Amino acid sequence: MITPRFAVRQDDAKVYITIHAPHIRAQTIEFDVDDDQFKFHAAPYYLRLTFPGKVVEDEGSSASLDATTGDISVILSKETPGQAFENLDLLTSLLATRRERDLGMAGAEADRSQPPLIEDIGGCTSEEQLAILQDEDFDWEISQTPTLPLEDESVLLAKTTYGFNQQYSGLLAHASESGNDINGVPDSEHMSLEQRRAYRVASEDAKFDESYYMDNYINDEDIQPLLRYKTPFFKILRRLQKDKHCEATEALPAAEATLVDDVALREEQTLPTSDASWSEFTDKEKAVMLELPRKSHLISDQQAVYLGLVDIMFAYSLDNRSNLGEPTVESLWAIGAVSSTLSNLEQFSALRPTLVSCFRRALAYPLYRNWDLCEKALEDVYVIFKLGLRAVLKVMLELKHMFDRHDIYYVYSKLCLDDYCVWLQTAARDKAVKSLAHELHHFEVEKDELGWNLEAFEDLALQTSESEDDEADESETADSGVREHDVQEPFIAPPSQPPLIEVLGESSRADALVDQEPASSPSAVQNSSDGASSSKRPLIELLD
Repeated sequence: MITPRFAVRQDDAKVYITIHAPHIRAQTIEFDVDDDQFKFHAAPYYLRLTFPGKVVEDEGSSASLDATTGDISVILSKETPGQAFENLDLLTSLLATRRERDLGMAGAEADRSQPPLIEDIGGCTSEEQLAILQDEDFDWEISQTPTLPLEDESVLLAKTTYGFNQQYSGLLAHASESGNDINGVPDSEHMSLEQRRAYRVASEDAKFDESYYMDNYINDEDIQPLLRYKTPFFKILRRLQKDKHCEATEALPAAEATLVDDVALREEQTLPTSDASWSEFTDKEKAVMLELPRKSHLISDQQAVYLGLVDIMFAYSLDNRSNLGEPTVESLWAIGAVSSTLSNLEQFSALRPTLVSCFRRALAYPLYRNWDLCEKALEDVYVIFKLGLRAVLKVMLELKHMFDRHDIYYVYSKLCLDDYCVWLQTAARDKAVKSLAHELHHFEVEKDELGWNLEAFEDLALQTSESEDDEADESETADSGVREHDVQEPFIAPPSQPPLIEVLGESSRADALVDQEPASSPSAVQNSSDGASSSKRPLIELLD
């Protein structure tokens, strides 16, 4: 059977269901309303919706078929008028069975430790689980088997589990042969969690390039626009906060209120025009939700699941900011490489190790490796969590859509993203997400926690840059001095001078003898004086 596309909305008294089922005959349509469930069948389509409250089929109910578009419009009445049905746009939750829904609600409300890792395929109620635990005939003894001989110890190397809630194995058995560049575990099917973690840390240490980091630290012209970028989620949160404090602004003195209004007016052009529209799911997101598997989870470690969400959101936020909100062909690899949950199948137990891992990988793998950029990405994660479950689910649906369409990386949807999309709709708690947002808002990662002595590299980069600047200034000053000298003292050709040695021919010998007469007479002295003033004779004359 095919699950048709559908949409659900409500008012105070009615629930409106639109089902897109083209190419059917009106005579084959069947409806059934049973308390909180609505069922539709018209071959080859089948749809079952489980609502948060009860609905009834009365005189105010109706159904109509538009044969042109193939849309069926159904109107049902609420058993309790005025009751608000929550999360009607979470399609996976509506498609769940009653038992799956009750199991999810029980998991969401539980604050104690969860049972061991089990994926509930058939579904069972909390009462059934309690009955099993209270059964006096249940055998609580642990079965024992003889110790294997030393030569058979290879049998002990059983396959380990990984992925969402540590429930998968075998999905990455051939990752190296398939060209999976995200995978950072050489033997994902046999390495334990501790071995994967040790290998991850060693790989990050080997990948970190101090020269690359220093270059991005000094030459940050391309990084500065990324730091100034404001994400759509940031603009949404800013608008919501502005509206929330509107009354407080009106209570300010006139001068301060005018200043606040001017700032708000400048920001208004870039902020969303509707506060409610951002939380509504698009047709694309609804289509992704319809592709999700139908399953429920018994989470063995709730905290680890939420921390894995932080790790993936950081990788997404870093790539989103690095590309100014426009994904590139390298975005999938960049997100997978930065997220150790995806690349190294990591599972965290505390927030600090989670963020330290995020910062380490963000400074070792992407195109831009800058500390300020990491801190901005962390702020983006805070904003997403501050907006609540719907914002987190929107990001996760976008990631699933991207990974699903890759020939190799689609496997990460199977081992992680699909389950997160289902779990966020059925069992995750908005209170826990908001609590994480509060922790992230006041959280700081210190540079020395990364183990790479970043401050020393930054000091070295500054000293090198200053030295290069000084050398450039000296070279420029020297070049400028040469140019000034050339301008102040231009080249002037010397005046024409007679040769120091003049060779006289036969015809000039008499003149030379005449010139050699004694200069004792006044006339000779006078002539000599006049000749010296008019033209200068050679100092040496050679006679033939």
